[in-house]
Amino acid sequence: MKVTKEQRLLNKEKILTAASRLYREHGIEGIGIGELSKSVGLTHGGFYRQFPEGKEQLVSEAIERTFDEYRDRWQNQHSISEVVQDYVTREHRDNQQDSCPIPTLAADVARIGGSASEAYTKGVHRLLATLMEKQGDLADGTSEERALQILASISGAMIIAKASSDPELADKLMAAVVRQWSD
Repeated sequence: MKVTKEQRLLNKEKILTAASRLYREHGIEGIGIGELSKSVGLTHGGFYRQFPEGKEQLVSEAIERTFDEYRDRWQNQHSISEVVQDYVTREHRDNQQDSCPIPTLAADVARIGGSASEAYTKGVHRLLATLMEKQGDLADGTSEERALQILASISGAMIIAKASSDPELADKLMAAVVRQWSD
């Protein structure tokens, strides 16, 4: 039975959505093509029809998708303070599947490099541009320097908070970062 163009697009969307979530939860190397395909009801062949360049193509596109989710989320917030208060939270810390790709995928991307690193870097640039559009230290937005400081601060706080075995330390760290960037 021939798969329609619409069904192919739907299948690709299902794979990207699943990969975006599962890579954040298990790591890029923590989930194989077979397991991923099975999770969305496709075969290996069905996967490779969507991603003819294989896992490298999927990883790059899934990383882009994940950064797009965060860019869209940040675009709906009016100020740097709102972004920070939404980002630096216990819920974000504890929810691996929906968390930001900066803290959850950084180590994997650094190890594999290539097109994954290119997609990650593009995503970081897009998040920085979104931060620069928010009201901040300039009359019409936020300077690049300040956006870099904010992004490094909030993502660094989440990396440490996620890895810490001390919930009190994690909470103090997150609270300090929120205070730093609140209006």
